[in-house]
Amino acid sequence: MERAISDIGSAVNEIVTFVRREAQSMEIGEVERRLLSLVMAVGRAALEEFVAVKGTGYAGRETIDGQGNRCPYVRDRSRAYRSIFGTIPIRRAYYQATGSPGIFPLDKELNLPERGYSYLVQEFSSRLAVTMSYEDAVEILCSYFPVRMPIRSLERIVGDVCGVVDRFYQQKAPQEVCPEAVVTVATVDKKGVVIRKASPEEANPKPPSAHPDKPGKKKMATVISTYVTPRHIRTVDDIVSEVSDHGTPDSKPKPQNKLIWGSLTDGPERTVARLKKAVDERLSQGNELVCILDGERSLWALVYAYFGSAFFVLDIFHVMEHLGKAALCFHDEGSPHARQFVTQRLRMLLAGKAGRVIGGLKQMLTKQELTDTKRYDLNQVIGYLERNRKHMRYEICLARGYPIGSGVIEGACRNLINDRLELTGMSWTVPGAESMMRLRAVHINKDWDTFWKQMRKAESQRLYGISDTDSPDIRDQELQRAA
Repeated sequence: MERAISDIGSAVNEIVTFVRREAQSMEIGEVERRLLSLVMAVGRAALEEFVAVKGTGYAGRETIDGQGNRCPYVRDRSRAYRSIFGTIPIRRAYYQATGSPGIFPLDKELNLPERGYSYLVQEFSSRLAVTMSYEDAVEILCSYFPVRMPIRSLERIVGDVCGVVDRFYQQKAPQEVCPEAVVTVATVDKKGVVIRKASPEEANPKPPSAHPDKPGKKKMATVISTYVTPRHIRTVDDIVSEVSDHGTPDSKPKPQNKLIWGSLTDGPERTVARLKKAVDERLSQGNELVCILDGERSLWALVYAYFGSAFFVLDIFHVMEHLGKAALCFHDEGSPHARQFVTQRLRMLLAGKAGRVIGGLKQMLTKQELTDTKRYDLNQVIGYLERNRKHMRYEICLARGYPIGSGVIEGACRNLINDRLELTGMSWTVPGAESMMRLRAVHINKDWDTFWKQMRKAESQRLYGISDTDSPDIRDQELQRAA
């Protein structure tokens, strides 16, 4: 113990000596960088002092385990604890009854993680991993902190959280929103993730399904989002301006109490069932429910089954993509005539004249001389508009202040999948992609701090049967370990 106290004092003295002498001839940025390493040394010495004061957890010649067995003391065993300040040894008293696995009372008292890395290291490294490749995350972690972590260890840490994230969102209560947020919106989309063949240790031991995922092929993830918003009354001119290069007006209300989620393994039906639960929690009395989709028939049927009383809207941006495709049958790409073609028909759709738009395209198909390819493309556009005509009631949406674009779910697919799972050269196993998507959902939904608090609670309960990690003793221990 005296040695640990001496180490702390020496480390602090080294800092004082450095800033008074050697640092005086250095740039402040270099001083800051050197101080970081010196502060790490102080933190490590302080953590070692904490462990020394805490002792080994020796509870006498015998103790009682969780099953009521009398366990005699065997010996002390050392364990490496990989903290943010570096790796330190922790000696723990070991008790074991004949035929039992044995216990370390100190592990429960300190709430030690199952893996050798501290919860702070796990949280910090995971936060890096959800925004960049595992390789880059490990490189940054090891560049600034005295921590050594193989890439495979970080992958396992991310994989550990998968089930906890699921339970976290099943139990999380929606936030309160302003009384003006009277429109509840639900959206669903699909996005492909490139799947590679799993290594033997990653492979799922379950029997293969009838349709196994082929390596190098994409498996479709179902992505959902729901939020509430105030009404936003707009005119046809407002929408035309909004979807042009003028951008989104500042007056447009921001989504509130938004939830984003996606899954490869749950399948569309289970994922939409999750959306139904989240929508019900946000569908206050008197709120109006709007479902915005892109036209995929399988999703329409599924969402209809769960939200039969909702007002269904075909995403206006997907409609514009099809109008743009039709424009190219008659005009050059990017030409003023092509833009005018789209804008004229967009105005008609927004004014509730979908029938006239479809009829006009049919006449052009009949009367204009087109190549077989352009005729095929125009037929595709007409078929899309006819199938979804009943969902293009945009004049009602504008009058009621409903959203008509799926920007939230498009952003969800981009944030949840594209920005991480589709980095250059990326391919995934299904479990690896699922874990990353779930942890990215925590990050995107801004639930990071709350989730990791729940993560530690869940691990404490699983490992030691501790149901309340908010107790003063445990909070003090956590603060001292992070000091």
